[in-house]
Amino acid sequence: MDIQDVARAGQLASALEVSGYPKPGNVHRTRNLKESTFEQFIASSVAIGPVLLEVAERGFKAKKRKTGLEQIGLGDAIKYAIEDTMKWQRNGNTNLGVVMLLVPLAAAAGLTLAKDGKVEIKNLRRNLSRILKATTCKDAVNVFEAIVIADPAGLGKVTHLDVNDRRSLQKIREEGISLYDVMEMSSSWDNISKELVTGMRITFTFGYPHVRRIYEETNDMNVTTVGTFLEILSKYPDTLVGRTHGKRTADEVTRKARVIVNRGGMLTSIGESLVARLDTDLRSRNINPGTTADLTASSLMLAIIAGLRP
Repeated sequence: MDIQDVARAGQLASALEVSGYPKPGNVHRTRNLKESTFEQFIASSVAIGPVLLEVAERGFKAKKRKTGLEQIGLGDAIKYAIEDTMKWQRNGNTNLGVVMLLVPLAAAAGLTLAKDGKVEIKNLRRNLSRILKATTCKDAVNVFEAIVIADPAGLGKVTHLDVNDRRSLQKIREEGISLYDVMEMSSSWDNISKELVTGMRITFTFGYPHVRRIYEETNDMNVTTVGTFLEILSKYPDTLVGRTHGKRTADEVTRKARVIVNRGGMLTSIGESLVARLDTDLRSRNINPGTTADLTASSLMLAIIAGLRP
Protein backbone atom coordinates (compact mmCIF):
# COMPACT_ATOMS: atom_id res chain seq x y z
CA MET A 1 0.00 0.00 0.00
CA ASP A 2 1.16 3.53 -0.81
CA ILE A 3 -0.21 7.00 -0.07
CA GLN A 4 -2.46 7.02 -3.12
CA ASP A 5 -3.91 3.68 -2.07
CA VAL A 6 -4.96 5.24 1.24
CA ALA A 7 -7.09 7.81 -0.59
CA ARG A 8 -8.54 5.16 -2.87
CA ALA A 9 -9.43 3.04 0.15
CA GLY A 10 -11.48 5.90 1.56
CA GLN A 11 -13.24 6.60 -1.72
CA LEU A 12 -14.01 2.92 -2.26
CA ALA A 13 -15.26 2.46 1.30
CA SER A 14 -17.61 5.43 0.96
CA ALA A 15 -18.94 4.16 -2.38
CA LEU A 16 -19.40 0.60 -1.14
CA GLU A 17 -21.25 1.76 1.96
CA VAL A 18 -23.85 3.76 0.03
CA SER A 19 -24.20 0.96 -2.54
CA GLY A 20 -25.22 -1.64 0.05
CA TYR A 21 -28.87 -2.61 -0.31
CA PRO A 22 -31.40 -2.76 1.17
CA LYS A 23 -29.59 -0.88 3.95
CA PRO A 24 -32.52 0.05 6.20
CA GLY A 25 -33.55 3.69 6.25
CA ASN A 26 -30.60 4.92 4.18
CA VAL A 27 -29.87 5.82 0.59
CA HIS A 28 -28.73 2.74 -1.31
CA ARG A 29 -28.42 1.65 -4.90
CA THR A 30 -32.11 0.80 -5.28
CA ARG A 31 -33.69 3.54 -3.12
CA ASN A 32 -33.28 7.27 -2.64
CA LEU A 33 -34.44 9.47 0.20
CA LYS A 34 -36.72 12.43 -0.38
CA GLU A 35 -33.88 14.91 -0.04
CA SER A 36 -30.98 12.97 -1.56
CA THR A 37 -30.15 10.42 -4.22
CA PHE A 38 -27.78 7.52 -4.65
CA GLU A 39 -25.93 9.40 -7.40
CA GLN A 40 -25.29 12.34 -5.08
CA PHE A 41 -23.66 10.03 -2.56
CA ILE A 42 -21.52 8.43 -5.25
CA ALA A 43 -20.41 11.91 -6.37
CA SER A 44 -19.52 12.68 -2.77
CA SER A 45 -17.46 9.49 -2.50
CA VAL A 46 -15.39 10.56 -5.50
CA ALA A 47 -15.12 14.19 -4.38
CA ILE A 48 -13.30 13.46 -1.12
CA GLY A 49 -10.41 11.65 -2.83
CA PRO A 50 -8.03 14.62 -3.24
CA VAL A 51 -8.40 15.65 0.41
CA LEU A 52 -7.87 12.09 1.63
CA LEU A 53 -4.67 11.98 -0.43
CA GLU A 54 -3.48 15.32 0.91
CA VAL A 55 -4.10 14.48 4.55
CA ALA A 56 -2.43 11.07 4.12
CA GLU A 57 0.59 12.89 2.71
CA ARG A 58 0.56 15.26 5.67
CA GLY A 59 0.61 12.27 8.01
CA PHE A 60 3.50 10.77 6.06
CA LYS A 61 5.49 14.01 6.10
CA ALA A 62 4.87 14.52 9.82
CA LYS A 63 7.14 11.54 10.44
CA LYS A 64 9.68 12.25 7.70
CA ARG A 65 10.08 15.91 8.64
CA LYS A 66 9.66 15.25 12.36
CA THR A 67 7.04 18.01 12.56
CA GLY A 68 4.48 18.03 15.32
CA LEU A 69 1.33 16.02 14.73
CA GLU A 70 -0.71 19.16 15.30
CA GLN A 71 0.62 20.39 11.96
CA ILE A 72 -1.36 17.70 10.11
CA GLY A 73 -4.43 19.91 10.25
CA LEU A 74 -7.33 17.50 10.49
CA GLY A 75 -9.77 20.38 10.83
CA ASP A 76 -9.00 22.13 7.58
CA ALA A 77 -8.86 18.78 5.76
CA ILE A 78 -12.39 18.02 6.99
CA LYS A 79 -13.53 21.48 5.94
CA TYR A 80 -11.96 21.16 2.48
CA ALA A 81 -13.57 17.74 2.01
CA ILE A 82 -17.00 19.17 2.76
CA GLU A 83 -16.40 22.12 0.43
CA ASP A 84 -15.36 19.74 -2.35
CA THR A 85 -18.42 17.60 -1.69
CA MET A 86 -20.63 20.64 -2.18
CA LYS A 87 -19.02 21.32 -5.56
CA TRP A 88 -19.85 17.91 -6.97
CA GLN A 89 -23.48 17.35 -5.98
CA ARG A 90 -26.53 19.52 -5.37
CA ASN A 91 -28.02 18.04 -2.23
CA GLY A 92 -26.08 19.56 0.65
CA ASN A 93 -24.90 17.26 3.42
CA THR A 94 -24.26 13.75 2.17
CA ASN A 95 -21.12 12.73 4.03
CA LEU A 96 -20.17 14.87 7.05
CA GLY A 97 -19.98 11.87 9.39
CA VAL A 98 -18.06 9.82 6.84
CA VAL A 99 -15.55 12.65 6.34
CA MET A 100 -15.15 13.08 10.12
CA LEU A 101 -14.09 9.42 10.35
CA LEU A 102 -12.21 8.83 7.10
CA VAL A 103 -9.99 11.93 7.22
CA PRO A 104 -8.34 10.96 10.54
CA LEU A 105 -7.97 7.36 9.30
CA ALA A 106 -6.21 8.60 6.16
CA ALA A 107 -3.85 10.79 8.18
CA ALA A 108 -3.03 7.93 10.54
CA ALA A 109 -2.43 5.57 7.61
CA GLY A 110 0.03 8.05 6.13
CA LEU A 111 1.88 8.37 9.42
CA THR A 112 1.96 4.59 9.85
CA LEU A 113 3.34 4.10 6.35
CA ALA A 114 6.13 6.56 7.09
CA LYS A 115 6.99 4.89 10.39
CA ASP A 116 6.68 1.23 9.43
CA GLY A 117 6.71 1.04 5.64
CA LYS A 118 3.34 -0.73 5.83
CA VAL A 119 0.01 -0.35 7.61
CA GLU A 120 -0.75 -2.79 10.40
CA ILE A 121 -4.05 -2.31 12.18
CA LYS A 122 -2.62 -2.18 15.72
CA ASN A 123 -0.11 0.53 14.86
CA LEU A 124 -2.66 2.39 12.77
CA ARG A 125 -4.98 2.70 15.74
CA ARG A 126 -2.16 3.85 18.00
CA ASN A 127 -1.13 6.54 15.53
CA LEU A 128 -4.75 7.56 15.01
CA SER A 129 -5.15 8.25 18.73
CA ARG A 130 -1.92 10.25 18.79
CA ILE A 131 -3.05 12.43 15.89
CA LEU A 132 -6.49 13.06 17.38
CA LYS A 133 -5.07 13.98 20.77
CA ALA A 134 -2.70 16.44 19.07
CA THR A 135 -5.50 18.45 17.45
CA THR A 136 -5.70 22.19 18.14
CA CYS A 137 -8.27 24.92 18.56
CA LYS A 138 -7.74 25.76 14.88
CA ASP A 139 -8.87 22.23 14.02
CA ALA A 140 -11.96 22.73 16.17
CA VAL A 141 -12.82 26.03 14.46
CA ASN A 142 -12.41 24.49 11.01
CA VAL A 143 -14.65 21.55 11.89
CA PHE A 144 -17.31 23.89 13.27
CA GLU A 145 -17.17 25.80 9.98
CA ALA A 146 -17.40 22.52 8.05
CA ILE A 147 -20.53 21.61 9.99
CA VAL A 148 -22.08 24.98 9.18
CA ILE A 149 -21.31 24.45 5.48
CA ALA A 150 -22.77 20.93 5.50
CA ASP A 151 -25.80 22.05 7.53
CA PRO A 152 -26.70 18.52 8.65
CA ALA A 153 -30.07 17.59 10.07
CA GLY A 154 -30.41 16.34 13.62
CA LEU A 155 -27.71 18.35 15.39
CA GLY A 156 -29.99 19.40 18.21
CA LYS A 157 -29.35 22.23 20.64
CA VAL A 158 -26.58 22.35 23.20
CA THR A 159 -25.87 24.91 25.90
CA HIS A 160 -22.09 24.92 25.48
CA LEU A 161 -20.26 25.49 22.19
CA ASP A 162 -23.33 25.30 20.00
CA VAL A 163 -22.16 25.06 16.40
CA ASN A 164 -24.92 27.46 15.33
CA ASP A 165 -23.69 30.17 17.70
CA ARG A 166 -20.81 32.12 16.17
CA ARG A 167 -19.68 33.11 19.66
CA SER A 168 -18.60 29.50 20.09
CA LEU A 169 -15.70 30.08 17.68
CA GLN A 170 -14.45 33.00 19.74
CA LYS A 171 -14.65 30.91 22.90
CA ILE A 172 -12.73 28.04 21.26
CA ARG A 173 -9.93 30.41 20.24
CA GLU A 174 -9.79 32.27 23.55
CA GLU A 175 -9.74 29.12 25.68
CA GLY A 176 -7.60 27.01 23.31
CA ILE A 177 -10.23 24.26 23.09
CA SER A 178 -8.98 21.53 20.77
CA LEU A 179 -10.99 19.41 18.37
CA TYR A 180 -10.36 16.45 20.68
CA ASP A 181 -11.78 18.48 23.59
CA VAL A 182 -14.90 19.33 21.61
CA MET A 183 -15.40 15.70 20.66
CA GLU A 184 -15.09 14.68 24.32
CA MET A 185 -17.81 17.18 25.21
CA SER A 186 -20.22 15.74 22.63
CA SER A 187 -19.28 12.06 22.96
CA SER A 188 -22.18 11.30 25.30
CA TRP A 189 -24.77 12.03 22.60
CA ASP A 190 -22.92 11.48 19.32
CA ASN A 191 -21.24 8.25 18.28
CA ILE A 192 -18.99 10.00 15.73
CA SER A 193 -17.54 12.10 18.52
CA LYS A 194 -17.24 9.04 20.72
CA GLU A 195 -15.31 7.27 17.97
CA LEU A 196 -12.83 10.12 17.77
CA VAL A 197 -12.05 10.06 21.49
CA THR A 198 -11.87 6.27 21.84
CA GLY A 199 -9.47 5.56 19.00
CA MET A 200 -12.47 4.57 16.86
CA ARG A 201 -13.39 1.73 19.16
CA ILE A 202 -16.50 0.60 17.26
CA THR A 203 -14.68 0.73 13.92
CA PHE A 204 -11.60 -1.20 15.05
CA THR A 205 -13.00 -3.69 17.54
CA PHE A 206 -16.49 -4.35 16.18
CA GLY A 207 -17.21 -3.13 12.66
CA TYR A 208 -13.93 -4.16 11.04
CA PRO A 209 -13.96 -7.71 12.46
CA HIS A 210 -17.51 -8.17 11.16
CA VAL A 211 -16.52 -6.95 7.70
CA ARG A 212 -13.75 -9.52 7.57
CA ARG A 213 -15.87 -12.34 8.99
CA ILE A 214 -18.85 -11.81 6.73
CA TYR A 215 -16.76 -11.37 3.58
CA GLU A 216 -14.73 -14.49 4.34
CA GLU A 217 -17.99 -16.43 4.79
CA THR A 218 -19.83 -15.10 1.74
CA ASN A 219 -17.37 -13.53 -0.71
CA ASP A 220 -20.24 -11.08 -1.35
CA MET A 221 -19.54 -7.38 -0.90
CA ASN A 222 -23.16 -6.33 -0.70
CA VAL A 223 -24.00 -8.92 1.95
CA THR A 224 -20.88 -7.82 3.84
CA THR A 225 -21.83 -4.15 3.75
CA VAL A 226 -25.44 -4.61 4.82
CA GLY A 227 -24.50 -7.32 7.31
CA THR A 228 -21.93 -5.06 8.98
CA PHE A 229 -24.44 -2.21 9.09
CA LEU A 230 -26.97 -4.48 10.82
CA GLU A 231 -24.40 -5.80 13.31
CA ILE A 232 -23.42 -2.26 14.33
CA LEU A 233 -27.04 -1.11 14.51
CA SER A 234 -28.01 -4.17 16.58
CA LYS A 235 -25.45 -3.28 19.26
CA TYR A 236 -25.13 0.51 19.19
CA PRO A 237 -28.32 2.61 19.04
CA ASP A 238 -27.96 5.17 16.29
CA THR A 239 -27.32 8.60 17.80
CA LEU A 240 -28.73 10.47 14.79
CA VAL A 241 -31.98 8.58 15.26
CA GLY A 242 -31.79 9.33 18.97
CA ARG A 243 -31.42 13.07 18.39
CA THR A 244 -34.12 13.32 15.72
CA HIS A 245 -36.70 10.81 17.02
CA GLY A 246 -35.77 10.20 20.64
CA LYS A 247 -34.00 7.50 22.61
CA ARG A 248 -37.03 5.21 22.67
CA THR A 249 -37.14 5.09 18.87
CA ALA A 250 -33.38 4.58 18.61
CA ASP A 251 -33.63 1.65 21.02
CA GLU A 252 -36.59 0.24 19.09
CA VAL A 253 -34.60 0.29 15.83
CA THR A 254 -31.69 -1.42 17.55
CA ARG A 255 -33.99 -4.15 18.89
CA LYS A 256 -35.39 -4.76 15.42
CA ALA A 257 -31.88 -4.97 13.97
CA ARG A 258 -30.92 -7.44 16.69
CA VAL A 259 -33.88 -9.66 15.78
CA ILE A 260 -32.73 -9.62 12.15
CA VAL A 261 -29.15 -10.50 13.09
CA ASN A 262 -30.39 -13.34 15.29
CA ARG A 263 -32.48 -14.65 12.37
CA GLY A 264 -29.41 -14.80 10.15
CA GLY A 265 -29.47 -11.33 8.64
CA MET A 266 -28.54 -11.26 4.96
CA LEU A 267 -27.46 -14.91 5.11
CA THR A 268 -30.98 -16.36 5.32
CA SER A 269 -34.16 -15.86 3.33
CA ILE A 270 -36.06 -14.98 6.51
CA GLY A 271 -33.38 -12.47 7.47
CA GLU A 272 -33.40 -10.89 4.01
CA SER A 273 -37.16 -10.50 4.19
CA LEU A 274 -36.89 -8.83 7.59
CA VAL A 275 -34.19 -6.46 6.30
CA ALA A 276 -36.42 -5.35 3.42
CA ARG A 277 -39.33 -4.93 5.81
CA LEU A 278 -37.26 -2.79 8.17
CA ASP A 279 -36.08 -0.64 5.26
CA THR A 280 -39.69 0.04 4.25
CA ASP A 281 -40.73 0.68 7.84
CA LEU A 282 -37.96 3.19 8.56
CA ARG A 283 -38.55 5.05 5.29
CA SER A 284 -42.26 5.38 6.03
CA ARG A 285 -41.37 7.03 9.34
CA ASN A 286 -38.49 9.12 7.98
CA ILE A 287 -36.02 7.38 10.29
CA ASN A 288 -32.45 7.40 9.01
CA PRO A 289 -29.73 5.51 10.94
CA GLY A 290 -27.09 7.71 9.32
CA THR A 291 -24.48 7.40 12.04
CA THR A 292 -24.52 3.63 11.62
CA ALA A 293 -23.88 4.13 7.90
CA ASP A 294 -20.88 6.33 8.73
CA LEU A 295 -19.45 3.67 11.04
CA THR A 296 -19.98 1.08 8.33
CA ALA A 297 -17.93 3.22 5.93
CA SER A 298 -15.03 3.57 8.38
CA SER A 299 -15.12 -0.19 9.05
CA LEU A 300 -14.97 -0.85 5.31
CA MET A 301 -12.05 1.57 4.86
CA LEU A 302 -10.11 -0.21 7.57
CA ALA A 303 -10.75 -3.57 5.93
CA ILE A 304 -9.70 -2.24 2.52
CA ILE A 305 -6.50 -0.83 4.00
CA ALA A 306 -5.89 -4.30 5.48
CA GLY A 307 -6.24 -5.88 2.04
CA LEU A 308 -9.93 -6.59 1.37
CA ARG A 309 -10.96 -6.16 -2.26
CA PRO A 310 -14.51 -6.44 -3.65
